[in-house]
Parts: sequence; C-alpha cells; structure tokens
Amino acid sequence: MIKIFLYSSLFILLFLGQQVVAQDNFLVQDYKIQNLINVHKAVNAQDSSIVGYRVQIFFESGNYSKELAMKTAGDFQQKYPEIPYYLSFKEPYFRIRVGDFRTIIEAKGFLQKIIADYPSAFEVKDKIYFPLLLD
Repeated sequence: MIKIFLYSSLFILLFLGQQVVAQDNFLVQDYKIQNLINVHKAVNAQDSSIVGYRVQIFFESGNYSKELAMKTAGDFQQKYPEIPYYLSFKEPYFRIRVGDFRTIIEAKGFLQKIIADYPSAFEVKDKIYFPLLLD
C-alpha cells in the first residue's frame, strides 16, 4: 500500500514538474524567419485565388469568336445573374468559364442545372476567387 502511494506521489510530482518546465519555454527565432513570413503574407495578399473548379460554357476561335463570346456572356448573365463569369483569351481561343466552386461536386451540380442551355459545357480545374460568405 505504501509503495503504491509512493509511486503515485512520484508520478504526480514528475507530471507537475514537466508542466511547469513546459510553461517556461519561449521561442527564439532568427529575424530572417519573420522576414520570410512577411514576404509570404504579402504574396498571398496580392494573389487571393485558390485552386477550385469552374464550368466552361464557351470555347471557340475564328473571326467572330469575340462577338459570340460576348453574346454568350450576356445571355448567361441574364439567366444566372448571381453567378460570375470570366471571359479569357488564349490565342487563338476565346473562352468563358463561370462560377467559383471549391469542389468538383459543386461544379458538377451547377453543370447539371445549365446543361440544357449549354450542352457543350464541362467542368474544369482552375484558380478561383474565394467565394463570398453569406450572413
């Protein structure tokens, strides 16, 4: 009985001693680490995009592809005013991608909503902007 009491007392003292020592630790770091953290923050502040998904509804080249892209963007905006669209040009193609979806499941769900209006639409991995948080 006394051995159990002594062992348990010793264990408690060692445990409490470790807690006191752990609380006295402090961080010593080189100033270069803080500079690196500041650079990382500045880069992230400039590029506020993350990897996500969009639905591509238009992809074409040719003489009138810009006009067709603008018409498609206008039609899309009338049908789905709450979803942003992004017009881009990578020679020689104009393309329109819509939405800022964090997961492929969200993109596929939206694709199912618009597939009747845009039968050649498909989901693509892209850099997206952070979706707005609603109250």
